[in-house]
Amino acid sequence: MNRIQQLFAAFMVLTFGFVHPVQAQDWRLVDADQITPENYLILTVPMDDPAALASVAQEIATQFGVPLAAEWPLLAIAVHCLIYDASNIANVDALISAMEADDRIRTAQRVNDFETSETPYADPLFPLQWSLGRMHATQAHLVSTGVGVRVGIVDSAVDSTHPDLSHRVIDKRDFVKVAPASYAEAHGTAIAGVIAADATNATGMVGVAPDADLIGLRACWQTTDGEGKCNSFSLARALNFAIVNDIDVINLSVGGPDDPLIKELVVAAIEAGSIIVAASGETEITAFPASVSGVIAAGAGMQGRIPAPMVDVISTAPDSRHRYVSGSSIAAAHVSGVVALLLAEHPDLTPSEVSDALDTALVLEGNVPMLDACKALNSVGGSPNVCQP
Repeated sequence: MNRIQQLFAAFMVLTFGFVHPVQAQDWRLVDADQITPENYLILTVPMDDPAALASVAQEIATQFGVPLAAEWPLLAIAVHCLIYDASNIANVDALISAMEADDRIRTAQRVNDFETSETPYADPLFPLQWSLGRMHATQAHLVSTGVGVRVGIVDSAVDSTHPDLSHRVIDKRDFVKVAPASYAEAHGTAIAGVIAADATNATGMVGVAPDADLIGLRACWQTTDGEGKCNSFSLARALNFAIVNDIDVINLSVGGPDDPLIKELVVAAIEAGSIIVAASGETEITAFPASVSGVIAAGAGMQGRIPAPMVDVISTAPDSRHRYVSGSSIAAAHVSGVVALLLAEHPDLTPSEVSDALDTALVLEGNVPMLDACKALNSVGGSPNVCQP
């Protein structure tokens, strides 16, 4: 006898004055995840006579017309547990009542499902990421995590050594310096973290599309006062690279005056099939290049803009740090992440189809509209999975 059987025998001797070890091969087993609440009942019978358990189990099956599916001794409470398949029973509640009135049966009930109460990610900053909850992003991750989608971040330098980004940044290009620099700058690093911070490293935070691939396209630089600055030349080179290399999503968390060259490149990128998401700016007038037709403008919930979290959002910062960030730049990063979730499930979506999906994926939080990642995934016809917000 093994240790459990020895304990079982000792229990029987002390409690009932006899021993009749039940062999493991006598127990009918089945995978627990195959036992569904809709179809199965769980009964317990006393262990008064272990030798009679098999016959009792069969008598119950025959009398009530339910086949025995599984069994297991619960030594801690001195009962034998029996699982019956009641899928052929029209009135299960009546069946349970009849079983409860049977002297051989100690308890009878439906099988119930339970859920764990822990957070879905081990990353320590995940509980602070209110924005993921507002957008139902964690529920969306059960359907899509952005696998295989390449997101180009046209911004200041992304810190590719950051623990939350080191496995997500697959390429970096510097369109500011002739000799590529190993800079890590605040704004680009924050944008990268919101879009695709690693969810599997139990460190830091979680991105909206945590399995997307990031390409850092440094077209901006950080000034001494901490602000970011770009120009037509650096932006044009970065956009050109993105178009030539068929990057799926281009995040432009920048704004400035109308620029014919940049507009031409933005239009060319859209015509080539890239999805461009840009920051709408902090005023009622939509900033350029978010104002270009076909660009998805992200920011506060105004007409023509996709609203997304943009105030006090935690994200990655240089030197393996994290910080709170705000602004329509951060809204654009959230929207780019949702676009990556969509494209991972539906890689053939056109820019206009993606835009339509986002337009129909808004929910009201009070009177404030907000992009819902689940609703966006569900809005696309033929989705292989359904996101449950």
